[in-house]
Amino acid sequence: MRAYHQVAANTPQRGYAQKPRGPKRPRQQGPAMTSFSTADEDDDSPVDPSDEGAHSLVAQRLRQALNGQGVAPRQQAAWVARLCNISVSQARRKLQGAGWLFEEVQTLAQHHALSLDDLARHDTTSTGPGAPMAHGELLLEGGHSPCQVQIGHLLAPREQDRTPLQAVREGERWLVGSAPALRRLHPHAPRYAVQRLLLIPTPPRAPLRVAVVDDDLMAAESLCDWFDDAGGKGQAFATADTLLAADLQQFDAYVVDYILAAGQSSEALIRHLRSQCPQAPIVLLTGRLRDGTASEDSLTALMRSLKVMFFEKPVRPAVLATALLNSLDRHHGATA
Repeated sequence: MRAYHQVAANTPQRGYAQKPRGPKRPRQQGPAMTSFSTADEDDDSPVDPSDEGAHSLVAQRLRQALNGQGVAPRQQAAWVARLCNISVSQARRKLQGAGWLFEEVQTLAQHHALSLDDLARHDTTSTGPGAPMAHGELLLEGGHSPCQVQIGHLLAPREQDRTPLQAVREGERWLVGSAPALRRLHPHAPRYAVQRLLLIPTPPRAPLRVAVVDDDLMAAESLCDWFDDAGGKGQAFATADTLLAADLQQFDAYVVDYILAAGQSSEALIRHLRSQCPQAPIVLLTGRLRDGTASEDSLTALMRSLKVMFFEKPVRPAVLATALLNSLDRHHGATA
């Protein structure tokens, strides 16, 4: 009877090779990194289902990865057992939070093209039921909107095309959008379901403040009236001196007639404005190209050297305002 037990204990179990048991080496844990066992865990040790330690974290991420790659939950234990050369019962316990050997996690990561860092690194981001709200950007046609998002489960491939709203991780934020939009931006990134979405109102744009200089004061005031009606704020000036006597910093942009009173060019005024307001949009207007009063060569030289825009009179106010806003947006985007 004693001999029978001895033979049975030394017989390898069918389907996997037993590893020799030696003394357990102490586990080393570095900063923000999961530690792995270097020897087999005791097969008979109970698994605490409430364990939220390092091994549970690895098990959770492996289950999510297997779900995402189409391995059904009821097949995961057998899948892990085959790849890691362990029994199905051992694999099931490891997927429930028991200890992992480093070689086992490495084998699974390599087989499924996963990152060991992603599987083992602690972070403050959580997903699934009860996950906290996280910062995100909702992708819209022609732009995006800030939002708070609660991330759900990792989507399996078969779920991705039929889930209308989903999220991918991009740095410290989540991108939320449709499957086609996210596929264009991050074709290989894991995608998650969205449980809850809160849009964050964007602050309204401050009214565009424009100084308009034209020796025809009625024309300048007419353009200012259009800016006022469109939600901006225009102020008319008949001469360069009256504009220079005002506080230039109160204006976001300048619209200047190229030929002022007595056929005088506004080039000196433009150069002064550019020196005082290096980033402000400046638009030159003229209707004097056809009669030769204004020189096309002079205008193009100013456009190149002082980075000003040019419109020929009569100007369309909506087109002019759009050009000014686009210029301001480019500047704000470059300095953000």
